[in-house]
Amino acid sequence: MGQNASRYNQDELAEFQDLTYFTKREVLHVHKRFCGLSPEKAKDERNPVLSKQEILSLPELAANPFNERILDVFSQSGDGRMNFEEFLDMMSQFSSKAPLNTKIDIAFRIYDFNDDGEICEKDLEKVVLFLIQPSVTGGNLSSDDRQKVVNNESVTKTSLSLEDRKQIVQRVIREMDMDDDGTISYLDFKHGMSKLNGFEESFKITL
Repeated sequence: MGQNASRYNQDELAEFQDLTYFTKREVLHVHKRFCGLSPEKAKDERNPVLSKQEILSLPELAANPFNERILDVFSQSGDGRMNFEEFLDMMSQFSSKAPLNTKIDIAFRIYDFNDDGEICEKDLEKVVLFLIQPSVTGGNLSSDDRQKVVNNESVTKTSLSLEDRKQIVQRVIREMDMDDDGTISYLDFKHGMSKLNGFEESFKITL
C-alpha cells in the first residue's frame, strides 16, 4: 500500500471494517484501487473527491449498463462524485460478501429511477432500455442516450420499439406485482429477486 496506507490509523480501519463487509486488509486494498483511479489527487490530498468520470474508469463499472445510475445511488452529492468512504460503501455492497438482501436493496434503489419507493411502469421502461438493449444490440446505450432515458426523452437509436418495451414492462409487472396495484413494491421486488437464479452475480464487483 505504501504511503497511502498511513492515511488511516488502526482505529479508523477498525471503524471501516465495522461498517462494511470487508476486513482491514480488504479496506486497504479498496483504498489502493480508489487512489489508482486518480493518482495525482491521491498524492496531493488526504481524502480526495473523485469525479464521475474518474470513478467510471473502474473497469467493473465501465462495463455495467447501469454505471451512472449506480453512482447516482451511492454519491451523496448526487452528481456522481465520490470520496473514499462513499466508494468503499459501494464496493462493500457490491462485494461477494454482501448478503442477498443487501444486493436486492441496491437493485431496487437503482431501478427506482424517480426515488419514490416503488418501481412503476416508467421506471421499468428505463430498466428495459438500460438492461435489455445491450443484450439485443451487443452494446450499451451511450452516456447521452442514458441521460435522455433518465429525463424521459426519446431515444432514436434502439432496436426495441415502443410497443416491444411496453409488452416487456407489462409482463414484468404481471409476474412481480403481488397486490395488483400496478407497481412493484420493495416486498414485490424482494420476493421476485430472491427466486431468480444468478441475480447476485449481476451485482458483484470482485476486489
